[in-house]
Amino acid sequence: MAQNNFAFLALLVVTSTVTLASADERTQTVEFNVKPGGMVHTFSEKMREYECSFTYASQGGTNEQWLMSVSLSEDDSLFSCSLWRPQGKSYLFFTQFKAELKGAKIEYASAYCPSVCLSDNDVELHIPMETCLLH
Repeated sequence: MAQNNFAFLALLVVTSTVTLASADERTQTVEFNVKPGGMVHTFSEKMREYECSFTYASQGGTNEQWLMSVSLSEDDSLFSCSLWRPQGKSYLFFTQFKAELKGAKIEYASAYCPSVCLSDNDVELHIPMETCLLH
Protein backbone atom coordinates (compact mmCIF):
# COMPACT_ATOMS: atom_id res chain seq x y z
CA MET A 1 0.00 0.00 0.00
CA ALA A 2 1.37 3.38 -0.96
CA GLN A 3 0.91 5.96 1.78
CA ASN A 4 0.84 9.60 0.72
CA ASN A 5 0.10 12.87 2.49
CA PHE A 6 -2.03 14.86 0.07
CA ALA A 7 -4.57 17.48 1.01
CA PHE A 8 -6.84 16.39 -1.82
CA LEU A 9 -7.23 13.58 -4.29
CA ALA A 10 -9.18 15.24 -7.09
CA LEU A 11 -9.48 12.35 -9.47
CA LEU A 12 -8.18 8.85 -9.67
CA VAL A 13 -8.67 6.90 -12.87
CA VAL A 14 -7.74 3.26 -13.23
CA THR A 15 -8.25 1.53 -16.58
CA SER A 16 -8.00 -2.19 -17.12
CA THR A 17 -8.28 -4.70 -19.93
CA VAL A 18 -11.18 -7.12 -19.53
CA THR A 19 -13.15 -9.52 -21.68
CA LEU A 20 -16.93 -9.38 -21.29
CA ALA A 21 -19.87 -10.94 -23.12
CA SER A 22 -22.96 -8.94 -22.15
CA ALA A 23 -23.86 -5.38 -23.23
CA ASP A 24 -25.98 -4.26 -20.26
CA GLU A 25 -25.56 -0.85 -18.56
CA ARG A 26 -22.00 0.36 -18.97
CA THR A 27 -21.64 3.10 -16.32
CA GLN A 28 -22.61 3.25 -12.66
CA THR A 29 -21.98 6.35 -10.54
CA VAL A 30 -22.51 6.11 -6.79
CA GLU A 31 -22.23 8.79 -4.09
CA PHE A 32 -20.34 7.90 -0.91
CA ASN A 33 -19.43 9.72 2.28
CA VAL A 34 -15.72 10.41 2.97
CA LYS A 35 -15.28 10.62 6.75
CA PRO A 36 -12.43 12.37 8.59
CA GLY A 37 -11.15 11.23 11.98
CA GLY A 38 -8.08 9.23 11.05
CA MET A 39 -9.77 5.81 10.87
CA VAL A 40 -9.35 3.64 7.77
CA HIS A 41 -12.51 3.32 5.64
CA THR A 42 -13.22 1.43 2.40
CA PHE A 43 -15.87 2.05 -0.24
CA SER A 44 -16.40 -0.43 -3.13
CA GLU A 45 -18.53 -0.67 -6.24
CA LYS A 46 -19.00 -3.76 -8.42
CA MET A 47 -19.86 -4.18 -12.07
CA ARG A 48 -20.36 -7.78 -13.07
CA GLU A 49 -17.34 -9.72 -11.77
CA TYR A 50 -15.15 -6.59 -11.48
CA GLU A 51 -14.78 -4.46 -8.37
CA CYS A 52 -13.21 -1.08 -7.63
CA SER A 53 -12.46 -0.16 -4.03
CA PHE A 54 -11.11 3.00 -2.41
CA THR A 55 -9.49 2.69 1.02
CA TYR A 56 -8.45 5.85 2.87
CA ALA A 57 -7.84 7.62 6.15
CA SER A 58 -8.35 11.38 6.39
CA GLN A 59 -8.26 14.23 8.91
CA GLY A 60 -9.79 17.68 9.25
CA GLY A 61 -13.01 19.22 8.04
CA THR A 62 -16.32 17.40 8.10
CA ASN A 63 -17.82 14.55 6.08
CA GLU A 64 -17.74 15.14 2.34
CA GLN A 65 -19.83 13.62 -0.44
CA TRP A 66 -17.67 12.02 -3.15
CA LEU A 67 -18.53 10.02 -6.28
CA MET A 68 -17.22 6.72 -7.62
CA SER A 69 -17.93 5.80 -11.22
CA VAL A 70 -17.25 2.40 -12.74
CA SER A 71 -17.72 1.82 -16.45
CA LEU A 72 -17.10 -0.52 -19.37
CA SER A 73 -16.13 0.57 -22.88
CA GLU A 74 -18.51 -0.06 -25.78
CA ASP A 75 -16.37 -2.92 -27.06
CA ASP A 76 -16.09 -4.41 -23.53
CA SER A 77 -12.30 -4.20 -23.63
CA LEU A 78 -11.78 -1.57 -20.88
CA PHE A 79 -13.05 -1.29 -17.31
CA SER A 80 -12.46 2.02 -15.53
CA CYS A 81 -12.94 3.46 -12.08
CA SER A 82 -12.96 7.18 -11.21
CA LEU A 83 -13.18 8.91 -7.82
CA TRP A 84 -13.79 12.62 -7.27
CA ARG A 85 -15.47 15.28 -5.18
CA PRO A 86 -18.14 16.97 -7.33
CA GLN A 87 -18.29 20.10 -5.13
CA GLY A 88 -14.69 20.93 -5.97
CA LYS A 89 -11.61 20.93 -3.80
CA SER A 90 -11.64 18.95 -0.59
CA TYR A 91 -10.97 20.32 2.87
CA LEU A 92 -9.76 16.92 4.05
CA PHE A 93 -6.14 15.85 4.47
CA PHE A 94 -5.64 12.26 3.31
CA THR A 95 -3.04 10.52 5.47
CA GLN A 96 -3.29 7.43 3.24
CA PHE A 97 -5.27 6.18 0.28
CA LYS A 98 -5.30 3.35 -2.21
CA ALA A 99 -7.51 2.26 -5.07
CA GLU A 100 -7.78 -1.39 -6.04
CA LEU A 101 -9.33 -3.31 -8.91
CA LYS A 102 -10.32 -6.94 -8.55
CA GLY A 103 -10.85 -9.20 -11.55
CA ALA A 104 -8.88 -7.09 -14.04
CA LYS A 105 -5.30 -6.20 -14.97
CA ILE A 106 -4.32 -2.54 -14.49
CA GLU A 107 -3.00 -0.88 -17.64
CA TYR A 108 -3.14 2.79 -16.66
CA ALA A 109 -3.64 4.78 -13.45
CA SER A 110 -3.48 8.50 -12.68
CA ALA A 111 -4.23 10.76 -9.73
CA TYR A 112 -4.43 14.54 -9.38
CA CYS A 113 -4.17 17.00 -6.51
CA PRO A 114 -4.58 20.78 -6.50
CA SER A 115 -1.67 22.97 -7.39
CA VAL A 116 -0.02 24.77 -4.49
CA CYS A 117 0.05 27.85 -6.73
CA LEU A 118 -2.90 30.21 -7.06
CA SER A 119 -3.99 28.41 -10.20
CA ASP A 120 -7.09 26.36 -10.95
CA ASN A 121 -4.99 23.65 -12.61
CA ASP A 122 -4.58 20.35 -10.80
CA VAL A 123 -1.22 18.60 -10.71
CA GLU A 124 -0.87 14.96 -11.74
CA LEU A 125 0.62 12.72 -9.06
CA HIS A 126 3.15 10.30 -10.52
CA ILE A 127 2.31 6.78 -9.39
CA PRO A 128 4.74 3.99 -10.39
CA MET A 129 2.81 1.05 -11.84
CA GLU A 130 4.52 -1.30 -9.36
CA THR A 131 2.56 0.43 -6.57
CA CYS A 132 -0.76 -0.48 -8.21
CA LEU A 133 -2.34 -3.45 -6.48
CA LEU A 134 -3.55 -6.37 -8.60
CA HIS A 135 -5.92 -9.09 -7.42
